[in-house]
Parts: sequence; C-alpha cells; structure tokens
Amino acid sequence: MRHILQSQWLQLLTDEQKRLVQVSVELYEREFSQPEHKLADYSFVVFSMSKAYEGFLKQKLYEFHLINKNSYEGRRFRIGKALNPDVSEKSRDEYWLFDDLSQMCGEQMARELWDTWLLCRNRVFHYYPTETNTITLETAGSYLLKLSSAIKTFLECQTDLNTKQY
Repeated sequence: MRHILQSQWLQLLTDEQKRLVQVSVELYEREFSQPEHKLADYSFVVFSMSKAYEGFLKQKLYEFHLINKNSYEGRRFRIGKALNPDVSEKSRDEYWLFDDLSQMCGEQMARELWDTWLLCRNRVFHYYPTETNTITLETAGSYLLKLSSAIKTFLECQTDLNTKQY
C-alpha cells in the first residue's frame, strides 16, 4: 500500500487530504504486519481515506464551478445526493451533478466516482441491519486501491478538460 503515498495524484491534494490518506495507508500496513491479531472489522482503515476522497470531490466540484463557495465550505451539500445517478427526476435540483459530470468527463467516470463513494464511503460508514457491516483487511486494502483509482481518474479528466479548455 505504500505505493499510494508515492502516487503523483497525491501531490495535488490539500495537506489535510494527504494526511488523511497517509493515516489509512499506515493503519493498513500496521494491521497487515500483525496477521496473528485478527479483528472482526477493518472499516477504520478506510475511514480517513474516505474522508479525504469526499473532501477531494467537493474541492474538484468547486474548481469545476459546479458548486459555489457556500456549498463547498458549508455543511449542507451532500456528495451522496450530488453523484447519485439514481436520484428520482423530481428530487433532482441544482445540487444533483451526475449529469454535469457525465457531460464533462463521461458517464463511465461519473459512475466510477459514484460507485467508489457508495462502496468505500457510504457502505463503510453506515450500518444497515439487513447487510453485513464488517470488512476484512483484504477488503479494506481493495477499497484503498479503489479510492486511489477514482481520484486518479478524476484528475485525468481535469487534465483533459484543461487541455480542451472546456
């Protein structure tokens, strides 16, 4: 997992986001180095990087002028609603951004951002009584890689947009 900390995309995150990614990588490596000490749930390994991902998404939506400064800095804007492709027609408002992202970067990328948020943030943070709510260390590692991939993909879109002068 240490290679995540050497990724070029990491340099484009805020200092706080970098620290959060580092915490998740360090937790993963610490737990991985102690195979005799198995825990029932490793969600805590993913939490910090998920928080960095959410902050990164908000930052990029602000930079793309899809949300304003008040939404970016405020507590009311929700990534889960903004990126959800399944929001009903009547619930779509100016903060539903899946279509905007699809137009800018392609539906596949918008879907990847959503799927990553849903799996690696929403499903990790929330408790669902009819679902298994724990993850293995192996799964936590795969979530860190998925988060890394989604960040890299979004940054590649931004590079393409800057080149095209969208």
